[in-house]
Amino acid sequence: MNTKRLKLPLWRWDPFLLGVLIVASLIGTVFERLDAPVLSPIGLAVVLTIGAAAAVLIVLPLFVRALRRDGEGTLSIGPETTLEAITATDSDTVLPVVDGKRYQGSVEAAVAHGDAPFTAVLVPRATAWLGRDYRVAVDLLVGGKLYRAGFLPREIDQRVDAVLAPLALASQYVTVPASILNPQKPFTVRVAVGPSLGASEPR
Repeated sequence: MNTKRLKLPLWRWDPFLLGVLIVASLIGTVFERLDAPVLSPIGLAVVLTIGAAAAVLIVLPLFVRALRRDGEGTLSIGPETTLEAITATDSDTVLPVVDGKRYQGSVEAAVAHGDAPFTAVLVPRATAWLGRDYRVAVDLLVGGKLYRAGFLPREIDQRVDAVLAPLALASQYVTVPASILNPQKPFTVRVAVGPSLGASEPR
């Protein structure tokens, strides 16, 4: 059964907000050049208000944790972060990490700094570059640092995201066993995700 994918709200999508800023700047320039004593100041004030609101929405996640999202591997492990390990069992579902072409350099760095067996942190409410779809990102954990490897498959990530998102609000993240199948580029990464995360294969 197909379900509607969760998306980042349009008002929080960076390309949309940047577009609003650009359009507001262009319209503001037009109003500045208009020789209309009443219309120009009113129109300019409205446009400046819209542009300022868009600018605030772009920087607000830097100060309000609830508005933050992981778009390009921005999660860092700090003292406030709690990691809960899920060990591999025979009943676990082994999933390929997808959309990893952009992260080959990141995986290579993880391989250079660590050895098998690898561990991955599952990051909910992540977005791919300029994307609006909420995804579950897979970050390899090596020496206390995270290296983005890709995302869980789209057929499963929403169910996993529903489990992980409430935990992430309290800085709690789940780690799972990860494996890198080949020793050099192009890397192929897989993770073993337990049924407790709702990641059983769809029937």
